[in-house]
Amino acid sequence: MPNDSTTDGYHHGDLRNALLSAAEGLLHEHGPGGLSLREVARVAGVSHNAPYRHFRDKAALLQALARRGFERLHAAMMDAAARVPHGPEQQLIAAGIAYVQLAVNHAESTQLMFGGTLDPATDAAGDTAGRDAFAALQTIIESGISAGVFRQREPRELALVAWTSMHGLAMLITAGLLEYDAADPAALDQLVGSVASNVIYGIAR
Repeated sequence: MPNDSTTDGYHHGDLRNALLSAAEGLLHEHGPGGLSLREVARVAGVSHNAPYRHFRDKAALLQALARRGFERLHAAMMDAAARVPHGPEQQLIAAGIAYVQLAVNHAESTQLMFGGTLDPATDAAGDTAGRDAFAALQTIIESGISAGVFRQREPRELALVAWTSMHGLAMLITAGLLEYDAADPAALDQLVGSVASNVIYGIAR
């Protein structure tokens, strides 16, 4: 029976994940300009041809990184909301905190996801991942409308208010335009929670 591992010692799925992890590290250190398939291969410890088994070029690699970022964002918001089953207001705050935490802690990935350098039309899976992340907020909004705690407005419209507020806050923080104690994780949670609460006041009944 043939071995299903690659000549570089990775199973096929593991190779792709190893390449993406290496690429994320390079993205964090050097930004998109510091990425190349050859450098990713070097960091991952595989042959320089190995990345081409999964990514036809650098653009495909960047699309995969952005897609991974949106999938991570979606999971983080859903998990945060699930840990607060006591009402849509608190779920929305929890999801907002998760959003900003991820955006601040993975600033380079966030820039790649939202920087406008990638074309969603050429990456249907990536576009779907982004829509799924937005849908996580919309689901919370719909629950709040059904429960009578959010205004009877179009859920997508209210979700857009929440999304843009949290995203704008994250961008201000990563740009260094808002002061908070970066060494204290609770300080970020408090700042985001305060802003998210004020967003809720704007959409609550």
